[in-house]
Amino acid sequence: MEYPFILGTAGHIDHGKTSLVKALTGVDCDRLEEEKRRGITIELGFAPLSLPSGKTVSIIDVPGHERFIRQMAAGASGMDAAMLVIAATESVMPQTREHLDILNLLGVRCGLVALTKKDLVDNETLEIAVSEIGELIAGSCLSGAVIIPVSSTSGEGIPRIVAEIENLLNTVPPRKGSGAFFLPIDRLFNKKGFGCVVTGTVWQGSIAEGDEVQIMPSGVAGRVRSLQIHGAKAAAAQSGQRAAINISAVSLDDVERGDAVCAKGAFIPTRCISAHLDVLPSAREGIAHWQRLRLHAGTVDVVARISLLRLNSGEGEVSAATAEKRRYAPGSGGPVQILPESEITITAGQRFVVRLYSPLVTIGGGRVLLPNASLVRSRAERARKVEILSNLVEQFDPLAFLAALVHDREILSAAALSELSQMEKTAFAECLDNLSRELSAAPDTRKIIEFGKGRFFISYAAFDAAVQAVQSMLKKFHADHPERTGLDAEKLYPALEAVQNGDTVSGGDFKDLLAVMAGRKIIAQVTVQGKICYCSADFSRAPDEKFMALISRASAAITAAGFNLPTQAELEAVLGVSGAEIKRATAYLREQEDLRSIDGGFLFSRAAREKLLTVLAAMQGDITVATLRDVIGASRKYTVPMLDFFDTLGITRREGDKRVLIKSNGG
Repeated sequence: MEYPFILGTAGHIDHGKTSLVKALTGVDCDRLEEEKRRGITIELGFAPLSLPSGKTVSIIDVPGHERFIRQMAAGASGMDAAMLVIAATESVMPQTREHLDILNLLGVRCGLVALTKKDLVDNETLEIAVSEIGELIAGSCLSGAVIIPVSSTSGEGIPRIVAEIENLLNTVPPRKGSGAFFLPIDRLFNKKGFGCVVTGTVWQGSIAEGDEVQIMPSGVAGRVRSLQIHGAKAAAAQSGQRAAINISAVSLDDVERGDAVCAKGAFIPTRCISAHLDVLPSAREGIAHWQRLRLHAGTVDVVARISLLRLNSGEGEVSAATAEKRRYAPGSGGPVQILPESEITITAGQRFVVRLYSPLVTIGGGRVLLPNASLVRSRAERARKVEILSNLVEQFDPLAFLAALVHDREILSAAALSELSQMEKTAFAECLDNLSRELSAAPDTRKIIEFGKGRFFISYAAFDAAVQAVQSMLKKFHADHPERTGLDAEKLYPALEAVQNGDTVSGGDFKDLLAVMAGRKIIAQVTVQGKICYCSADFSRAPDEKFMALISRASAAITAAGFNLPTQAELEAVLGVSGAEIKRATAYLREQEDLRSIDGGFLFSRAAREKLLTVLAAMQGDITVATLRDVIGASRKYTVPMLDFFDTLGITRREGDKRVLIKSNGG
């Protein structure tokens, strides 16, 4: 019975890791010719271990040489438990310490210590080694782990190790592995008659024959042709299992180690990661802002910059001018953004290690919190990111993750949130509904507002920024036009520019956001010419006497023109005022329902509309452009636009060259 559990080795070179795995499983993990020739492990090795309970688990054998830490980190990233291998002949060595540091940084939960080459030392030497190991593992992820002396040659101690592995299975809860399928690729090859085959540890989710997948970050799509677990054909694989996947429609040229096999459409490549970073006490100089390091995450190995997000160094605020001098001291840590120099694909919650670019020494590591983060662009935004990540460190679950995505991007639609969630579609829909219910019951819990038919989510901070922008636009409008009531949603839409990282919001959804503001009495909603508009909550119309005198003159001039409707330019000439003043006056009259602008730019007053309606109602026979022209004494230039306008209002209906009067009021 295949059991989803990965046990990995760790330890200094030539301390007997591969020999111990062979003694446990019968499998020699050194499969490469160079490994056999040089007598060292270079690449990751894998072997199944059948336990007395009938369960079969996977063992990952990692290289011990300092030059192959990349491979060790890749193997350790998928471990549920570790078997630290230390030779009794040498005891604790440099790579013993570095490997244990990596296990701690990668969040390995538990394990055991195998004290190998027992048959080559006396009891006193063995006791000294046990004492040194006890000091080494104290306070680490292996604190309290059993130390088992063993000889891979004679087999002494092997049964005890098998029993302890069985015990680990009974005491360590299986990894949850929720989320869309994700498998970091650690091996790839062509198999004759099958094509591209990749192997790795299933990090999260599950996969089955026939499922559609993508190779990320390239995005090349394929389909699972077949699966194997420990060399045996399998219908499916799940989180915590080693799997070999034969993928159709994908060639070996499309894949490289460090890529990942992902559920189709569930992952996005990234160049900006928000994370929590811990600096090892052994890192002499700590980690500086904007330092160039090597990032190891799963099978990814890439050069990246580290941007420290914390604004102080324990001595108060640090100015922007000295930002490059900031650093996290040895043994400390905090929120960071990691900027890989090439696109990678990783998962939320994934552990990582950072090493000096040169010399290659492990100096820290941590946990990915937001795999596809928005880049910090200001000091204020840096402080906001720190708060987002601090909340995630305290509570990292699906709902908290979705909320953090909204706060990070400021405003997101449900569709965009799904793309960033790394969740399987059904699980995402359920989680989103749970978030909606929570926001409805207690919005202050997440500090998020849901709005719009497109199901948009906006953070309180972004909502406040949008509110300030709307209020600023309305304040300016009221100052410039004290006689007017307000602005419609279309005019206020640029307020969303204040939400810097915002998702694209439709005009209809923006109206819903304005309705939220009005519902909270931040702004007021009014109706102008049948259209919903908005004004400041404390607005009161206050036109000056000079302007109202202009309104009287404009109204009189428009009325005097009768059915020979004037344009704004003509009205400007008649009254002898500027175009800006006429524009302001006609806007006011339109808002008061006294004036309409119709085709041709003509100004159609309420008095003229009502008079024309009376004329139409009294006409005998067919209503045509010609007959109406003769009745009102106006040319076709004015008659056609007036009739067309009545058509749009449903007062008249055109039937060929004739009009039929439908209703005798309105306009």
